Amino acid sequence: MISTHTFRGVVWIDMESPDDKETSEVVRRYGLHPLVGEELMTPSTLAKFSMYKDHILIVLNLPVRTRQETGYAIVDREIDFVIGKNFLITCRYGAIDQLEYFSKISEANSILDKSDKVEHAGNLFYYMMKRLYKGMFEDLENMRDALLSTETKIFNGDERHMVESLSYLSREIIDFKQTARVHLDIWNDMIALSDTSIFGKDFIPYLHDIRNEFIRINELISNCRELLADLRETNDSLVNTKQNEIIKILTLVSFIFYPLTFITAVFTMPSPETPIIAGHQGWNIVMIGMAILAGLMWWYFKKRKWI
Repeated sequence: MISTHTFRGVVWIDMESPDDKETSEVVRRYGLHPLVGEELMTPSTLAKFSMYKDHILIVLNLPVRTRQETGYAIVDREIDFVIGKNFLITCRYGAIDQLEYFSKISEANSILDKSDKVEHAGNLFYYMMKRLYKGMFEDLENMRDALLSTETKIFNGDERHMVESLSYLSREIIDFKQTARVHLDIWNDMIALSDTSIFGKDFIPYLHDIRNEFIRINELISNCRELLADLRETNDSLVNTKQNEIIKILTLVSFIFYPLTFITAVFTMPSPETPIIAGHQGWNIVMIGMAILAGLMWWYFKKRKWI
């Protein structure tokens, strides 16, 4: 599917899961390099930046947080940008909510305020990346809020169930970081070659702003990872402490019952001359003695602060 939008003489062609015929038509219409056409026809797992005579190719993989049956997961969404002087082509093979939102507000002609300008497609690309990065930032903030919610549950005594929650959040943060890890290299390469690009030096501040936006995202990723590590360490410590307490109690109870079990075994031996048991109050005497012994042992453990 191909949709076309126009901004003050700049054309944006958005292609979602295009077939070879649609891609070939766009390549022919805008005179794109054959390598660019091949890139648009086949999804790629590698981010890249290539500069041609009159257009630029940028391939980015965006981490998108999506709702699933068992919770949330990070899905890798590739988007190809072809930027010419007066046209911007985007090609994707999956839904990207922020790009859909960008398309809707552009149709309402509300994407730009009076201070913004679109002199060439590079400006349009700048506003589009700002929107996409805003979506990534919101996803990370949602993950951070989930971590803070987990923190509350941990200290409310639900640390056993939080082991699984922390594992899921850890997977999300790792996948997010892995998908977005090469973005900074792309922007650094573009800034280094900006003098020879089709947009000239005036576009350098826009590239710096995009890079700074990603640096903010990268810092938030690091903060989430640090918070996750601290919460996991705290949660593991609480779980281990409770487990140690349970093991200690069970050990002490077992230690108390071992001598009682021995006494019971001795006095239940099949012998006609078993002491105490042979008497009229034998059973009562044995039971009272065992109770006194158990009480003394419990008092000793309390005195030594073992329980």
